[in-house]
Amino acid sequence: MSEPTSTGPTRKPVRMCVRCGHLTDAPVVVSEVHQNSGPGWNVYACPECAPHFPPLPDVLDLLEDGHRRFWDGAE
Repeated sequence: MSEPTSTGPTRKPVRMCVRCGHLTDAPVVVSEVHQNSGPGWNVYACPECAPHFPPLPDVLDLLEDGHRRFWDGAE
């Protein structure tokens, strides 16, 4: 069997900004929504609105903090 080949230019991602509601072809991830069951999703903003959101936390730092609180008896 032959491999499929790309015949045209790739399409830029288009997302709606969560803050201003405008469509952007340069989306920035500003949040990640996690769920107990099923896949989570990303929340996007346009480059102009993205600085208004706090930086995403490093997941490993969050896990380490929860692990530390559990073993220190805080939970």
